[in-house]
Amino acid sequence: MLIRLKVVLREKHLQPHGAFCREYDKVARVIDPELVGSWPSRAQFNRWLSGELKGLPHPHHCRVLEKMLPGYTATQLFEPYKTDMPNVAERGVSDGAGLFDVIESRIDRPAVSAIEWGPEQSQAGRGHTRLSARDAANVSESTQRVGQRLLKLKQEQCLSDEEISQLAHLAGYIIDLDTRIDIHIARGGAAHVTYRYELLNLTDRPLTRLARELWFEHTIGRLDLSPLRESTRRMAIQRRHDTPNLSKFACQLSPAIQPGESAVIGYVCEGGRFEDALYWRQGINRYTRRFTLNLRQADAGDLIGCSAIEEHQDGLEVSATEELIWDYEGDDVIITLTRDYLRPGQSVTLRWTVTRERA
Repeated sequence: MLIRLKVVLREKHLQPHGAFCREYDKVARVIDPELVGSWPSRAQFNRWLSGELKGLPHPHHCRVLEKMLPGYTATQLFEPYKTDMPNVAERGVSDGAGLFDVIESRIDRPAVSAIEWGPEQSQAGRGHTRLSARDAANVSESTQRVGQRLLKLKQEQCLSDEEISQLAHLAGYIIDLDTRIDIHIARGGAAHVTYRYELLNLTDRPLTRLARELWFEHTIGRLDLSPLRESTRRMAIQRRHDTPNLSKFACQLSPAIQPGESAVIGYVCEGGRFEDALYWRQGINRYTRRFTLNLRQADAGDLIGCSAIEEHQDGLEVSATEELIWDYEGDDVIITLTRDYLRPGQSVTLRWTVTRERA
């Protein structure tokens, strides 16, 4: 869910935590000098921007935000951000090779070579597909659906022209717009894992089924799998192969995700355990725009070590530790890892060490 606060901060280039805190202190000095330094921790700030906050922040945060971002109340800043996008057919189209042309050329022949997929770069001469179409009436129905959805997505999520161009060049693939994994580890080591995917179907075929698998080094009997309640499609889990610590299964969807449609699906896993080794390795199956791993370990004591690695398909390992945010809530350790623009065949690994041994 996109929150208005995230959009407004991005417009003012205040979305990095450090930049936000500096601006927060400037405003706090004017309101009440005692509020200087009371800005939210990285973990709190991340929850604000991700839409996970229930209700509003503490009153002093609301006072500073309303002064920092005039024209908005605190309530408005934490509301879902919505904007209307007129239908492509109503807006008309212009000449030139554009969005619909790229989609039409790739939707049934996906690119197999490397595709530009990453944050916007500003090198001179680097072009991107214009968001115009030669003639939407001369392309297939699937292309029209996908193109209209991308143009609407640009407004809904405040994407740049270059990001939409990248998605158009990925026509023919299923895209993970947002992947979120929430891991809760109880005091005894029992794990509750929730997977949530926001999928975008850029193919010319309805999506009815996704193959998945889960592995734990330690388990309590067979892994227990159930559909995520907030899924926007009905989902049945078809178990294909089970061993004591591995489950291969398929998620069957109804109704199907049609070309150009997006949907939220997910599942919950229980039965896994964390004992001697504290790590999580996640393989990436599809082009993924945003990946978030949230971990909470109950009664963990102090966090004495935390690192993350992004492994590429060719074996290259890149440190992802700069994208780690950690904090405490009582005796619980909370860790959040985010990565953007991941490709199929990559993996992300989080490792951590705490002082308190599990019972």
